[in-house]
Amino acid sequence: MWISILIEYEEEIKMGKLNVKVKRDIDAKFRAEVFRRKGMKKGNLTDAIEEAMMLWISASLKPDQKKKESKV
Repeated sequence: MWISILIEYEEEIKMGKLNVKVKRDIDAKFRAEVFRRKGMKKGNLTDAIEEAMMLWISASLKPDQKKKESKV
């Protein structure tokens, strides 16, 4: 089974919602790890997903691109 997340951008608050399908076992493992590291506080799952996305993006950047991204 897949878990869905919807992408919607809201200009007034400069945020978006992301809709992706994730296998249930991956979702469960990720959530368990987030709760283990950060606790069960509102916003921790979002923070962890944003951190994972930034790590994934920066992993493919060249060193000079990483400097530009860190300034944004």
